[in-house]
Amino acid sequence: MSLNLNCNKGFSVIEILIAIFIIVVALGSILNVAVLSLRSSFDARTTLEAQSYAQEALEAVRNFRDGVVWNADDPANEYDGLGVVAKGVAYRISKSSDNPPRWKLLQGQEILGKFARGIVFEQGLRDSQNNLVASAGTSDPDTVKVTATVSWNEQGIAKQLQLLMYLTNWQP
Repeated sequence: MSLNLNCNKGFSVIEILIAIFIIVVALGSILNVAVLSLRSSFDARTTLEAQSYAQEALEAVRNFRDGVVWNADDPANEYDGLGVVAKGVAYRISKSSDNPPRWKLLQGQEILGKFARGIVFEQGLRDSQNNLVASAGTSDPDTVKVTATVSWNEQGIAKQLQLLMYLTNWQP
């Protein structure tokens, strides 16, 4: 009978080791899920910030369009109308020192912390039914495609977010 008790004690040590192993594996899995959740939350926050920068750029361009004549050709190229801005070139928005300040367009990207933001204008295209199309259409001089691009690096990986809108010459 005493031999039988010694076997039970040995078996209890094995059970304890197995239980500890299971607990360690479970805690490791929970820790991995927590780290993944935090990383996803950080990625979502960064993407939301980039989206806010892109949306701000589009809103500023819309406001800019409303404050200048569509085909205005400013000698300093700060207040060129959207009908004459260079197509396919990156621009940035800036506030003037006027009172009240106005939006102006300057060539080149801008750096906002870890983000780079640029606005590119392209000629609007329309199909035979006068609908906007992305390609293979007829050029519409009163429509401009505006693309706001925000790019950044995250853990050595280049990321980019683009928002686009079409603006038309609504002024008579």
